Amino acid sequence: MSSESSATEPEQGVKLVERGVAVRGVRLASAMNDTPRALLARAPLIVLPAAAFAWQDYTTILEHFAPERRVFTLDWPGFGASEKPAPAAFAYSAASYAETLAGWIDSLGIARAVLLGNGIGATAAILYAAAHPQRVLGLALSGPLGFGGGGRVGRLAGRALGNPVLLLRLEPILTSLALGPNTPLTAEIALRRREQRTRDDYPASVAAFAALWRSLDGCRDDLLATAKTVTAPAIMLRGALDALVTEADTKRAADALGGHGAVMVALPDAGHLPFLQQPGPFLRAVAGVLNTAEANAAEQN
Repeated sequence: MSSESSATEPEQGVKLVERGVAVRGVRLASAMNDTPRALLARAPLIVLPAAAFAWQDYTTILEHFAPERRVFTLDWPGFGASEKPAPAAFAYSAASYAETLAGWIDSLGIARAVLLGNGIGATAAILYAAAHPQRVLGLALSGPLGFGGGGRVGRLAGRALGNPVLLLRLEPILTSLALGPNTPLTAEIALRRREQRTRDDYPASVAAFAALWRSLDGCRDDLLATAKTVTAPAIMLRGALDALVTEADTKRAADALGGHGAVMVALPDAGHLPFLQQPGPFLRAVAGVLNTAEANAAEQN
């Protein structure tokens, strides 16, 4: 079930339309473009945000690919403009997000797509790809969570999770570390985040963020085992200054994918959302995944 709510106009003239899509009883803020019929044969791109970030934070990626193919994205439960059920009513975890993703993709009628996942979005993409191999044409992953200790931000957040008041105070610091070096794009996101902190539902997002971190504790071995079953071609994009996921954690995840490993691309001077500092190299790498996916699909037809 979906309902249209708003639209933005990319520079290229392709509209990104926000709609509400209900999945498992939770309304998800979702965005997609209006694509000419001639482009429907192109592989769709689904962008899956990091925890605590909203789909608007990924507009650079969406607007880049929107003129050439269908693009889709969402706000995860607990964040952005999506509903924010209490942790007692919704299981905030990568596995739950993967199940939500499955229902969301089915609701939108997407048969097959390339998934671009960031942070918890990357982890959910891996779980979805393992469970639905015929639906995933390729994976572009950045900073998947749960494959190790979690870097500076992970350790800091872990210590704060038992104290909600402390976590509320630390969230601005955690966000700044996740964004990485300042750019005009990080400044825009930081401004939106400051506005979000004034909203009545901000504590609910903090509670969701904390629940997600708790869910990741001790799940590394299970995630590694699942990653080995993924059959879709994958690439791992890492910001060299990612404070949330270490290089060792990223390499561990990349080596496990498909049982034979994924190509790793290091992006210098970039953080947990590396397209904010290195948009050119990031977008070229994603384009490579899309082109490979389409070539593979053509060979199979």
